[in-house]
Amino acid sequence: MGKKISRRSFLGTTVKGALGLVTVAIVPLNLLTACGEESVDTSAMANLGPLDKLKEGPFPKPVNYEVTVQDAWVEQELIGSVYVNLVEGELLILSPICTHLGCTVSPNENLEVGTFRCPCHLGIYDEYGVNISGPPPRPLDIFKPYLVDGNVLIPILDPTIREA
Repeated sequence: MGKKISRRSFLGTTVKGALGLVTVAIVPLNLLTACGEESVDTSAMANLGPLDKLKEGPFPKPVNYEVTVQDAWVEQELIGSVYVNLVEGELLILSPICTHLGCTVSPNENLEVGTFRCPCHLGIYDEYGVNISGPPPRPLDIFKPYLVDGNVLIPILDPTIREA
């Protein structure tokens, strides 16, 4: 026969084991592994092209993209464009989607004020995507750029919302 243990010892060991399992389930795996380089999941990112080409003016400029993304169980081909500007040497990548009702803004070549115009309700944005006239409640959304092998990638399904 094996060694007898007390009820208190059995319960203490069981509770410690359960807490250990809960800790492993809750703590992210990246905290349990050695610190290393930040990895970027590029599966839902659009490639805008080489950084040096994007930093060439004139600004703001439209940049087209084509990307296949896996969104849950659906694989879809996305074709679109963004507007790129340069602010203090850093890329500012603007979504072309109006923050009022989701229409697509276009370059504003006919009016004296503003750079982008929403054709639906005549919202006007400046060259940095800041709303300056009309019904849009806030600036255009932006995309965080990631540099991967000399190319700029953006998380096309995850724009950053800017507040007014």
